[in-house]
Amino acid sequence: MEMINNCKIDGMDESVVSSEGAKAVSVPTYRKYTIGIDEAARYYGIGTKKLRQIIADNPSGDFFLEIGRHVLIKRRQFEAYLDNASAL
Repeated sequence: MEMINNCKIDGMDESVVSSEGAKAVSVPTYRKYTIGIDEAARYYGIGTKKLRQIIADNPSGDFFLEIGRHVLIKRRQFEAYLDNASAL
């Protein structure tokens, strides 16, 4: 278990000390609720262009969030989408 601000954190990877001296927690991808396009491309083995095309083809899809110009993929919902897809 790792201690952060006197709180125990289960299942977290090692801490990383930033340039400012503050500790930042590195969370593994499989534990994150949302992931960015680049991280999703590496995690799922799908190209970034294809991921952006899937999002564009499903504008009312519940597996992504748009925050300004940034797109975050909801990992579990996207996995459910992939489970039901027969082709990409």
